[in-house]
Amino acid sequence: MEDNKTAKDNLYIEAKEEFNVKLDRRSTLADLQDQMDRLRKNGKQPEKVLPARVPKKLRNVVTGNLFDYDPLFAKNPDLEIVEWETADGDDESS
Repeated sequence: MEDNKTAKDNLYIEAKEEFNVKLDRRSTLADLQDQMDRLRKNGKQPEKVLPARVPKKLRNVVTGNLFDYDPLFAKNPDLEIVEWETADGDDESS
C-alpha cells in the first residue's frame, strides 16, 4: 500500500511533517500545490484574519423602508445591507 501514494498524498504528508498542517485531500492537485507554495512562502505565519463586518443599516427590497440592523434579521432574504459599521463601532461624528 505504501507504493501506491499519489502526488496528493505526498503533498499531504509533506505539509503535515514540515508545517504541522492538514490539507484537505478532497481538493484538486493544483489547489494543494498552491496551498503548499503559500505555506513555503509564508512559513508558519498564519494568514491575517479580518474581523467580521457587522451591518448597520438595512433596506427592505419590497417596501424600500430603511432601519437599523438587528441580529434577528440575519437570514431574511428581503433585506439588503445599505451601510456597514465602522471598525471601531463608533459612528458618531465629533
